[in-house]
Amino acid sequence: MRGLTTREKRLLGFCVLSIFLVANLFAARAVMRSLGGSKKKITELKSELAENRMWLEEKDLWERRRAWLDENLPASLVRQRISVGNAQGDLMQTLQNDVLGRRLRIERQTLVEPQANAFYDEVAVSFRVEGDAAEVNRWLATLQSPELFQVVKTFKLELDGRSREVEPQAECDITVARWFAPSAGDSPAPIEDAAPPSAPADDSSPNPENSPDEKAPEDDSGKLELTERS
Repeated sequence: MRGLTTREKRLLGFCVLSIFLVANLFAARAVMRSLGGSKKKITELKSELAENRMWLEEKDLWERRRAWLDENLPASLVRQRISVGNAQGDLMQTLQNDVLGRRLRIERQTLVEPQANAFYDEVAVSFRVEGDAAEVNRWLATLQSPELFQVVKTFKLELDGRSREVEPQAECDITVARWFAPSAGDSPAPIEDAAPPSAPADDSSPNPENSPDEKAPEDDSGKLELTERS
């Protein structure tokens, strides 16, 4: 077997060097990709840590808010023995009375599919209201009510450019919801037992006024009258 010439040795060296460089290039890319992913993960962990620290600093505030919710959130529909349909109807009737009382017009009203999760049950209704723009704005300002656990989920307010009224008119599509405590795993409120009826009077006890042994005094007036006439 003959030995390699100088030119062949050079070519072999270049091949080995090329393979080595390509292998190092792929290794470097893998390392850079790994470092890039690690940097991204570190950034995400830093953001999560900052957020957790913020929650810890406001822990007392959120604990008070949770206690307020537990105390004031309306009882579940199951506990109140109210159907979802009745709850939606009550919400719709309340809003309808308010709208009509403000001399606004209801163009459309629909029931929205109820929602339920681990924190609350929700019933909602949707309205399309038209009328004086200023009055519509005043009405919108009254809908968001923490005390009633009533929230505005969505709304779209536009000025009615086709109206011929002197005052600006508005059109509003709005969905209003009301929240209740979750009904999952809840049992109906117990119904108080009616008071037992009072025991009837015992007729077996002697009654001097109605005692059968005593005869009523006879009225002798009739006899006397007959005697006198005879």
